[in-house]
Amino acid sequence: MIIKTLFKDIWKFLDVILYLLGFGFIVIALFLWNKIAGFAGLGIALLLTGLLIDLLPHGQGGGD
Repeated sequence: MIIKTLFKDIWKFLDVILYLLGFGFIVIALFLWNKIAGFAGLGIALLLTGLLIDLLPHGQGGGD
């Protein structure tokens, strides 16, 4: 049971790290290509991240 919970926590951590690395490398590649494309890609990445944070469930406890 403890190993199962530990695996879930590690998996969530890896999801966040790989998500950030993926967007980071895309934005870096866009900046290497063109400054305007880099800023546009950064804006899109930030918008998608904000949307994802709003859509994620915040907890599984009881309501107030």
